[in-house]
Amino acid sequence: MIHRFLEKDETPKPTIAIDYSFGRKAGKSLIKNIVHVWEVGHLTSSLVSAAMTGSSLTHSPHHVTVLIILDLSQPDILWTTFEEALSVIRNAMKMSYSDKMIQELKQQRVKERKGAVEQEVDPFPMKLCLVGGKYDQFKDLDLNKIKLIGKTLRATAHTLGAGLYYHSAKDKSLLRRTKDLLSHYGFGTQFSDIKCLDVEKPLAISAGTDSFLSIDLQFPQTRPSIILDTIKQIYVTHIPQESRSNEIIVEDPSNDPNFNEPIIDRLRAQREEEISILLHDMLEGQIPQIPIPDPS
Repeated sequence: MIHRFLEKDETPKPTIAIDYSFGRKAGKSLIKNIVHVWEVGHLTSSLVSAAMTGSSLTHSPHHVTVLIILDLSQPDILWTTFEEALSVIRNAMKMSYSDKMIQELKQQRVKERKGAVEQEVDPFPMKLCLVGGKYDQFKDLDLNKIKLIGKTLRATAHTLGAGLYYHSAKDKSLLRRTKDLLSHYGFGTQFSDIKCLDVEKPLAISAGTDSFLSIDLQFPQTRPSIILDTIKQIYVTHIPQESRSNEIIVEDPSNDPNFNEPIIDRLRAQREEEISILLHDMLEGQIPQIPIPDPS
């Protein structure tokens, strides 16, 4: 199961609040494995929670991977975008899962790490990967910015126990690598992870394989609870973030008064009621439950 939070890397298209797709892969037994992909384009906790709750009907939360895709070509909103995405995901996770489940997820993330865990590392409970998009534009930025952004994303990913990969839809090798990465997360296929820690090149770092000593961002040792704030201050001191306070944020875009569609709204309300009844029946055990495999 993959949840993707995208800054579009291709030609801009109309914003889609949430989109669902899936992929299938047949094994030697001819049994087709299916990966469900939820693409959330309008970041709200309710939409992300809906995707997480929906995935729980067929998959254990241990099998879910969250991908946050950031636009590398816009350093002036990079941290703001990341911070907003992480906050929404944290809230959605609390809305979707019990405290006990979240703690189990976090314990599993810690268990998966090999070797000693640095004291600043505070693994995110769910599997997480940061993907820096539009590398083809990013590589032409000022070298000092490229280095700072690279170190910042490395430190951020390492703190959260996340993977970090640069991507470009216009670079065949990076596009191929991203497709292999998605296949790895979705189907557990072997991933020829060619590690790259050089911030002047397309970064490729799997979760748990980096270190603060190697990153050399020059920040003091501190508690995990404030490590992201420390990284943020270093970043925004050199690259101030544009204010987004003037943006009108609608928690649910379907409630935007500028897009009233009475017929569509009635059909949507009817479908939401049908889904609500179906979910209630499944949770109450009134219809057959779909087997959910335990985490491997």
